[in-house]
Amino acid sequence: MTEHLYQELTGQIVAAFYRVFYDLRSRAGCREAQLVEALVVELRQRGLAADKEVGVTRRYRATAIGAGFADLVVEELVAVEVKKVKRVTAQHRAQLKSYLVDGGWAVGLLLNFGGAEPEVQRIYERANDPTLAGGGA
Repeated sequence: MTEHLYQELTGQIVAAFYRVFYDLRSRAGCREAQLVEALVVELRQRGLAADKEVGVTRRYRATAIGAGFADLVVEELVAVEVKKVKRVTAQHRAQLKSYLVDGGWAVGLLLNFGGAEPEVQRIYERANDPTLAGGGA
């Protein structure tokens, strides 16, 4: 079995996501912001630090060119982007990837509440992996 960076932590985040997904699936009217709030409640009840709307400075060649916000950052290690769409697209993955690159995180989770079934995608940014030589923020 392959070990992944922050595997235990991402497993806890995914378990919290599944709990929220199944607890709220009958509430079709929940907006993304409410789903983020519910996820924060669940993560904190599990003893995890979860910060909402974490600022990310967008850069081009080391020059700040704007800002964005990651929906969540858990334990200051994993960026989480929450979606409520029928299908996750390459654009959604690229959004999270850019947060990883600019925010200095190595691991991100894309969590989709919008489909009939929960959807989780893990994104990895090798350049920010603290276990590799030259990696890390």
